[in-house]
Parts: sequence; structure tokens; C-alpha cells
Amino acid sequence: MNEYEEIRKEIDIYLMKRFKYRLSLVYLTPDNVVATRRNSRIDLYLRIRRIESLFPPDCLIIARISFRKGRSGHGSHYVRFLAEIALKYGFKYIGIESVNDKSRTFAEKLGFYSIDGYNYAISVKNLLSYFQDRR
Repeated sequence: MNEYEEIRKEIDIYLMKRFKYRLSLVYLTPDNVVATRRNSRIDLYLRIRRIESLFPPDCLIIARISFRKGRSGHGSHYVRFLAEIALKYGFKYIGIESVNDKSRTFAEKLGFYSIDGYNYAISVKNLLSYFQDRR
């Protein structure tokens, strides 16, 4: 199993435990995108990138994140989990792609910096520090 498949599996286990699903929700596309199968409670789309693009190299990029129950802590909990996964697999950054007003506020609250006004990033070290300070 390669590291992308291992990341997919860890995200799947996380979602199954957190949301009490019995069947797998997560799949990996040929271009290393982790996505959830369509369901009414969760919609996630995560790009795994080792090379530099608009985002820094070694970046897990959240392209879509949505939970049916908004403003209930699921997004922050997931981003914290993702930072721990990033650290485990040697990724240095977490990114959020193509923000809207709601996701911009979320990114800024967590300490992400703007790349170009529409895309945000943060070092895993700074993100974990943010969560550590909130304990």
C-alpha cells in the first residue's frame, strides 16, 4: 500500500468513527485525490501534492469540505486530524483551495495565510501550535 492509499485509509477510519458509518466512504482517484462518496452528511475533497504548485510543496490541499451540521466543530476537528496525518507522512503544509466567505473566515480563524486572496495555506507546525494553544 502506498502512502496515498494509507492516507485514504486513515481518513476513512476517522470518518467512520466520528460519524458512525459502517461502510467505507472514502476513495482515492488516479491523480491522488481523496474524496468521499456522495452522502448527505459529509462532502470532502482533498488533493495530495508533493510538488510545488500555487501551493507550497508537500501540501495536503482541502478542495472541498462540508458537513451537514455546520458550525458544530466538525471542520476544526477534521483539520486538526489532517494536521496530525500531515505530520505523520512528512507533509509540511495544509492548504484550502478556492475559498468562499465562510471558508475564508474559517481559514483566517485557524491562522492560515492568504496566497492570492482565494487560496490559503498554513504550515503544519503553526496549525498544530494553534490547536495546542486552545487546550
